Amino acid sequence: MENSLVGGADMNCGVTSVISGLALLGLTVCPASAYTHSSTYQKTALSGQEIYVFGGASLNADCSSAGKDDVRVVSGPSHGNVKLVHGKVHAVYPKSNERSKCNSRMVNGIRALYRSKSGFKGWDQVTISVHTYMGNAFTYVANIKVE
Repeated sequence: MENSLVGGADMNCGVTSVISGLALLGLTVCPASAYTHSSTYQKTALSGQEIYVFGGASLNADCSSAGKDDVRVVSGPSHGNVKLVHGKVHAVYPKSNERSKCNSRMVNGIRALYRSKSGFKGWDQVTISVHTYMGNAFTYVANIKVE
């Protein structure tokens, strides 16, 4: 995961954008103050099939990478596995963000892909932790309905 920098009114502030399955968060935070955010969302998967449960990239205003963050699976899944893959992801910023021009392109980021054990049906859960080099922390909980 990566961080992005943008100038504030009187100081430099960090803007981190994290794409999380169905959720996108655009957050502005000053580097002097750490920020912690938690988000929970639901996904549906067919048993034994791989699905996308998380993706993120943080960019500078010119759509280049803004720095490396620490992304980890901190719990789960109980009935399958998750792999973290570095590669291209879609940038998704709100129109009000100067980085929204990056939305039309694939950018370097990280994806989390979930696959249940073959034959498993029921609920599973994955918790992903993101720590930025700016000191911000994000926790994403994906509740996965496996059919």
